[in-house]
Amino acid sequence: MSQAVRTIPTTEPSAPHLFLTGVSYRTLDIEWREKLAQVAPSPERLADRVVREGLAKEAAVISTCNRFEIVAVGGDGGGVRAFFESLLALPRESSESIYQYSDLHAVRHLYRVSSSLDSMVLGEGQILGQVKRAYQQAVEAGSVGSYLHHLFQSAFRVAKKVHTHTDIAQNGVSLSYVAVRLAQQIFSELADTTVLIIGSGEMAELAALHLCSHGCQKIVVANRTVERAAQLAERFGGLAVSLSDVDRAIDQADIVIGSISIDRPILTKASVRARKASKPLFLIDLGVPRNFSPALAEQDNLYLYNIDDLAAIAAENKALREDAAKEADIVIEHGLMHFERWRTRLEAKPTIVDVRGRIQDICDAELRAAVGASGALSQEHIQQIAHSISQKIGHELTSMLERHIGARAVDDEEPPFLIVPGTPVRSRGA
Repeated sequence: MSQAVRTIPTTEPSAPHLFLTGVSYRTLDIEWREKLAQVAPSPERLADRVVREGLAKEAAVISTCNRFEIVAVGGDGGGVRAFFESLLALPRESSESIYQYSDLHAVRHLYRVSSSLDSMVLGEGQILGQVKRAYQQAVEAGSVGSYLHHLFQSAFRVAKKVHTHTDIAQNGVSLSYVAVRLAQQIFSELADTTVLIIGSGEMAELAALHLCSHGCQKIVVANRTVERAAQLAERFGGLAVSLSDVDRAIDQADIVIGSISIDRPILTKASVRARKASKPLFLIDLGVPRNFSPALAEQDNLYLYNIDDLAAIAAENKALREDAAKEADIVIEHGLMHFERWRTRLEAKPTIVDVRGRIQDICDAELRAAVGASGALSQEHIQQIAHSISQKIGHELTSMLERHIGARAVDDEEPPFLIVPGTPVRSRGA
């Protein structure tokens, strides 16, 4: 999803620079991500190594199946990128797969990652735990200082607000999740339902996991080989039957999930007609070719969804999540404003220390001069000292502000003049 990125002012060198260098599923295919996971040291060892080799003052590493990122404070960024390139050993033509964000752009990226706006499945909640683990590992490695501590804690707060104040995680986009949500619309309590799963592959396992997580307790697994069905059923405390027993098992079932490779429908009108129960029957056909005859949709009190139906609902939910993501971006920008204020205070800290030191020096010098000259302080002397101190402090503050403003200036060009309605326009030379 495209997003408008506001212009962020250049930060002063008085505060350490932040760099986030990495690759993700957006930039690097799974083959290279697998290779990186195999050759890279553990995240805590890698973070410690970045600091020990002088590439940064602080470091943390986020390592998941979908991304590998080094968050570093200090240095010039070039050293971390070169280190990353050598670690990954990418061919030259693929080096553009590595991205690097600096300062507030890096903060925004970390906020988006933590809030699951940069995830393969928009709004999934697993990534926040992974980012928290990356932070904890870096803390244990001793590579986290005050800057990264503040950064990660602020990222956790922003992510919590995103998930609390938006609907980013409310609409599932996986087929199994959609199937469960549909079942909940048909049955008031999934705990009271009996689920028949035909097949024992990955899709069947995911569907069973989703159903169990939402309260289903009675699961029957049917497969060509009863042994394979028993392995899956055992995981959920269920029963295993052979394919030849499906027609009998369906009589007790409320939900039937088909996820088996077969050349013709395993459930037909005849299968359902023999069913004695009059309660609703929910059929979820995840098979390609289809496991259930399309003609079943004509039956009363029967709800049939195939894989394309679920995909269409998932696509709608994805659109809803993308709408929620726009709201989440506002939360992230608000968090970025707070971080920017903190960074500004951090940048100003040396100047504040200098100001306090100069004020103390001025006061000490003026008092020594006054006491040394008269040995005693009259009201007139005190007024003179106060006036002298205020004049000198004012001069010092003016000089410091001028230096501060000069350091932040982008260039020495005269700013464009402003035309105020109702006032004559003068040329620059006038």
